[in-house]
Amino acid sequence: MDNLEYLEKFGNRVDIESLRELKKAKLHEFRTKYQKEYKAIFDRIPSLKLNSTETIETAKELIPWRKGPFQIGELDIDAEWRSDKKWERLKESLPDLKDKVVLDVGCNNGYYMFEMAKQDPKLVIGIDPVMHNQAQFDFINHFKGHDNLKFELFGIEDLPNFRSFYDVIFSMGVLYHHRHPLEQLISIREALVPGGEMIMETIGIPGEDSTCLFPEDRYSKMRNVWFLPTLTCLKNWINRTGFIDIEVVSVSTTNFEEQRKTPWCPPPHQSLEDFLDDNDKSKTVEGYPAPVRFCIKAKKKPTSPIKTF
Repeated sequence: MDNLEYLEKFGNRVDIESLRELKKAKLHEFRTKYQKEYKAIFDRIPSLKLNSTETIETAKELIPWRKGPFQIGELDIDAEWRSDKKWERLKESLPDLKDKVVLDVGCNNGYYMFEMAKQDPKLVIGIDPVMHNQAQFDFINHFKGHDNLKFELFGIEDLPNFRSFYDVIFSMGVLYHHRHPLEQLISIREALVPGGEMIMETIGIPGEDSTCLFPEDRYSKMRNVWFLPTLTCLKNWINRTGFIDIEVVSVSTTNFEEQRKTPWCPPPHQSLEDFLDDNDKSKTVEGYPAPVRFCIKAKKKPTSPIKTF
């Protein structure tokens, strides 16, 4: 696992001491909670060889694979999500990432980070507080070998440790998992350089009014879903938190080609077919409107003052 020396050159735009304390706490959690499950895998990854039996078995140990697909030599990891389809919907609308500093919030195993790497960014940091996702990222990047990609076990709540730092921030499927969507948008805005760009993909509900759904308990069997806006409501949130040049990149409905069970995410793990009403696919199993996926890009004002620590 990387240390944080790569951030030192950015000076007072990063609260590096706070981040070091956070990382120390995460590593302590790893040693106490996850060591038995993951330590042997982390220790093994640096010596894995392409197409070896040990490599294939390690990939299988890391089931479920939620994001993909990945092709590593002869190994074809067909994950639950065809994340390439989402990337195709938005890639033509992306800013140029060459030599940029980029953040991927809730990066999972880094699928989109590896796509970003094709544009030769200066640095891409992916944050996701899930050890399983870090293990998958380390496994893939062992073979990809991208020194400019960094995975950290931080969460969106740790974003205030960066000020006017990132040129581009991706938030793909994160907003609805947190209780305070406006606070999250403000944190993203403050972490961007003046004129920096946000790419946000999130789920919402159909409708023209500026409203949002707050589920009584679960939504698509997920307990950690809070506010599900209409597209109008989402655009209003983004506008009122200080972004400009708001543009809708795509509006789509997830289908069974894009999200489904595979041998790399097999039962008893669940997928889209388990989350929708058997008799009416326009509704979740709880009877709520099935999710619509919105992708929006927006910019921080270029005249925003730079705040440092």
